[in-house]
Amino acid sequence: MAAYLHRSALHLGAFLGLLLFSQLPLSSIGFLAPSALSSSTRGQRFLYLDPFNGMLGEYSRETIESSKTNQWGIPSSKTLEPFSDTPKEALENGGRVTLVGSGPGDPDLLTMKAVKLLQDPNALVIVDRLVSQEIVDLIQGEVKVARKLPGCAELAQEEIYWWTHQGLAAGKHVIRLKIGDPFVFGRGGEEVIQFRKFGVESKVIPGVSAAFSAPLLGNIPVTHRGVANQVVMCTGYGREGSSPDLIQYHEEQTIVFLMAVGRLRELCDRLVTLAGYPKDTPVGIIEKAGCPTQRTIVGNMQTIADIAEQNDVQAPSTIVVGKVVNVLLEKEDGGVALQGV
Repeated sequence: MAAYLHRSALHLGAFLGLLLFSQLPLSSIGFLAPSALSSSTRGQRFLYLDPFNGMLGEYSRETIESSKTNQWGIPSSKTLEPFSDTPKEALENGGRVTLVGSGPGDPDLLTMKAVKLLQDPNALVIVDRLVSQEIVDLIQGEVKVARKLPGCAELAQEEIYWWTHQGLAAGKHVIRLKIGDPFVFGRGGEEVIQFRKFGVESKVIPGVSAAFSAPLLGNIPVTHRGVANQVVMCTGYGREGSSPDLIQYHEEQTIVFLMAVGRLRELCDRLVTLAGYPKDTPVGIIEKAGCPTQRTIVGNMQTIADIAEQNDVQAPSTIVVGKVVNVLLEKEDGGVALQGV
């Protein structure tokens, strides 16, 4: 059962004693307090001690209760109240948000603006899990890495919003460092909308999208005269893990799939059976593009899933489908091209 204690009835010593000797979980302890956020606040306010980072903040009973509905203790973003009635680029306490694209993984492919921001020692940088370690190593400020593991993407997104809200409350410059480009299958637009609900208008720094840079780094031109005259970008996962609609086969078309390596076999089967792709359509995978451990693996619709399993291909990987895959890559024995394996 949650403990909500009136601020005037408890002094610091008693509070510390409660933490040390009570059997209550830290995430359930709060003080009743007046609102200090905005003119649109609702009802009574409670001091809330985050059990994971020790930060103390004022939140509604609804926010605190929502943190008990999941195993991570993350409040629902729907309960977090705004710091301003209208979105501002910077709050009165200096809090602000910038979305930054990290590109495919090579630090040399970061924009100069991104490098400058990441070297701010006072920033709170919330990093996508798949951002390369070489780029994370450039960060001078506080780092939090999103736990977007398979099966918990939605909860991890809520954690990102919670961290951002806490950072803004502390007057921090919150940097959302996203793999690739923030607005290409990166939920960048969704995050801008959510941050507006917090009362902040985000700035956005573009990044080099893996949709085009990864094939280039893997020596695969996405267009080539006489081979492919159109390119389509797709994601391997729709909302709530669903499979997106398939692009029907066209001989002179290249399809680039992002975030799809986890369902590669299913994807190839569906492209053949539902979208009319010939079984011998070339497929290339560029794993960890731009990083020292980059690998390029090539097969076709029938063979690529087995080849990927044999070589333990992992995310982040970019999948390229179409005849352009074979334009520049030299095949080894058995018709399979392997680079960096």
